Amino acid sequence: MRTWKVIALACVVAAGCGGPLPEEAPPSDEQGPVEDFSPGDGEGGATALWNTETPMLSRARLVKDVLPDASFRGEEPMNLVEFRGRLFFTARQEDGRSQLWKSNGTEAGTVVVREFPPVDGAGFLADLTPVGRQLFFTVADAAHGRELWVSDGTAEGTRLVVDLTPGPGDSALNNLVAVGQTLFFFRTISTEPGGPGRSELWTSNGTAAGTVRVRDFGLGTSASFGPVLVRGDSLLFFVSAPESRFELWKSDGSRAGTLRLRTFEPGPQGNAPNSLRDAGRFAYFLADDSVHGNELWRTDGTAAGTALAADLTPGPASSDLQLLDVANGFLFFTEREPTGAELRLFRLGVSGSSPGAPSLVTTIPNPFPSNPEVFSFVTAFATTGTRLFFSPAFFATGPAPIAHQLWVTDGTASGTTLLHQPLSLSDEFTTELFPVDGLLLFPANDTGPANTEPWVSDGTVKGTRKLQEIQPGGFSSFPHAFTRVNGCVFFVAFRDDVGNALWVLHVRR
Repeated sequence: MRTWKVIALACVVAAGCGGPLPEEAPPSDEQGPVEDFSPGDGEGGATALWNTETPMLSRARLVKDVLPDASFRGEEPMNLVEFRGRLFFTARQEDGRSQLWKSNGTEAGTVVVREFPPVDGAGFLADLTPVGRQLFFTVADAAHGRELWVSDGTAEGTRLVVDLTPGPGDSALNNLVAVGQTLFFFRTISTEPGGPGRSELWTSNGTAAGTVRVRDFGLGTSASFGPVLVRGDSLLFFVSAPESRFELWKSDGSRAGTLRLRTFEPGPQGNAPNSLRDAGRFAYFLADDSVHGNELWRTDGTAAGTALAADLTPGPASSDLQLLDVANGFLFFTEREPTGAELRLFRLGVSGSSPGAPSLVTTIPNPFPSNPEVFSFVTAFATTGTRLFFSPAFFATGPAPIAHQLWVTDGTASGTTLLHQPLSLSDEFTTELFPVDGLLLFPANDTGPANTEPWVSDGTVKGTRKLQEIQPGGFSSFPHAFTRVNGCVFFVAFRDDVGNALWVLHVRR
């Protein structure tokens, strides 16, 4: 069984990621499940997490160094997204040229789609947002300033949508998001220097005539600070308003269907709303209404259905909560102990027609109980559907974590397990957890602060292993920006000879 899988996987590595992958031969029944993880040899060699219930992962290989002349090796491919069966991303060359790239996973198939000359240091391309068969983004050119553009993935099909601020002046566009086949985005309009601005909600179908303002939220408002959430054909979002007010809104893209659901007035020392999680019948978020403090709220998309979900610290005092994600029919969140760095993990049933009450799953212990300066929070989380992976980090006086762990839970105390430590201990690198068909890809260290490499986990301690060492010599490749395209996972990683470059690994069952 192992032989045919390795041969098939090697063929996939050679073929790239640009479309349907070749069919494998059917597995043999000569051998039962094999559970060891073999690192393999060489940059392109195939390895797998050998378990018939989980997919195989190849060793990662270098796709292309798209910044070969960069003098600062911190420059890197950015804004990785899947669009029409290819990877699209951006790069900014040393001379300021901003480029839109696409890749099928091969060096020859990784090419520039469109290039933009530098514009006073502001020409960088950003906000890649696939919407159906269109890829929206923002970029500046000399004639129009920073505006909304769209591409079909070809040079000739990449064009300006509309110049909302006519001439070379910039439009401040943010929170681009796909809602069905429509792009939603927010525009911030400044007044005189130091004066209050205003936020507007817009939609676009990729044409100038079809790019319309839905709502002006008024002077002194901002919709750029908070999260957004797509639920069905609508968008949930927060708007900050004058006098320290925060408003929860819902929009279907029409004026009549853009509604304020609730206003929160936490006061000058209160907390702004944060986090929006889709959890079946309701979306959940954290908000402070001054009566209950910062607590867990929910909404069904109506004003009447927007209500307090749980008040863990009764009265106006706030709970120190962090929303995670949904797994195994539960919404998970943590509460940090007010007198220490322990994290209490809670679950809330969300699979039925009516929500349940929060219940304590377990407590994530503080590894430094004698140090009163230690505080903690979860740096990343990801769900595979049945399990939630999350990464508590513990900090003291400096900006870098002094401990960083990977945990998994199925919603029970016995099913909540410490899988590995440490994850990255850098203060300049953001750890990502990326689910892949029941597995988890993540950056982690063997020991110490300076050897962060790609790891994989099947949710067990035994099945949590280093995938490979990209940067030799015990130093860090800092893998990040994991992006799935068909049977491939692209990411960015550092190696001395190429700097931050584009890498890919293959996923096969």
